Order: sequence, then structure tokens, then C-alpha cells
Amino acid sequence: MSNPEVLKPVRKGTRLESIARLKCPRCRKGDLFITKNPYHLKQGLDMHEKCPVCHQDFKIEPGFYIGALWASFPIVILFMAILSVILLVGLKLSLTPFFVIISIVLFLLQPLIIRWGRSIWINIFVRYDARFPIR
Repeated sequence: MSNPEVLKPVRKGTRLESIARLKCPRCRKGDLFITKNPYHLKQGLDMHEKCPVCHQDFKIEPGFYIGALWASFPIVILFMAILSVILLVGLKLSLTPFFVIISIVLFLLQPLIIRWGRSIWINIFVRYDARFPIR
């Protein structure tokens, strides 16, 4: 009789999953941010100093996450493109309500976009280490 738990392959997840789920790029298990709620006013953008699982340093150098601004720019463009197609082509809105709606939606998504930008940025510089697999 075989134990099904032993036969399960260890799945590390992909880099894209690590970015989307806001996980440590080294172990892909620990959380990047202290709180799961990006809209928490006081801690929404606060990151752990180190990964709670593998102890990867998240504060690599002073000003490290300034580069995340560049990483979040394509996310904003993607959302703007999708919203533009939906609002201008699908709903055939005029420009005034289009700009109002797109501004409101992007403003509300900003905490998520900032988090994804930081996650992309740290994933560029920190590689997965197989010694810390997801179980």
C-alpha cells in the first residue's frame, strides 16, 4: 500500500504565480506584504523586512523599489487598454464619461498595481531556490 502524500510531486509554482500571489520569489511561499488587504490604510503597502519562510531580504538596498514604478507602468497600460476597448468600443461612451470612469477605476486599483509592481521588480532580481519548495 503506497502513501498518496509521498507520491505527490513537489510543485514550486511559476514566477508569474509568485508575482500574482505576491509571494517571495526565492521560496514562492512567504508573503511579500505584512497584510493581505491592499486597502488597509496604515499597512497596505508595508512589506516584511525578510521573508517569513526562507529569510530572503526584501529590503535589498535603499530606494530599491523605485524601479517598481517602471514595472507597474505596463500594468496600468494593460488596464487602460482593456477599459478603453470595453468603454469606447463595447459601450460606445463619449470621451468625458470615458475619462471619468477610467480615472476612477485606475485610482481604485492603485494599491494593487503598486503591490504587483513591487512583486515584479523583486522577481527580476531574486531567483527561485529549489531548497525552499512549496508543499
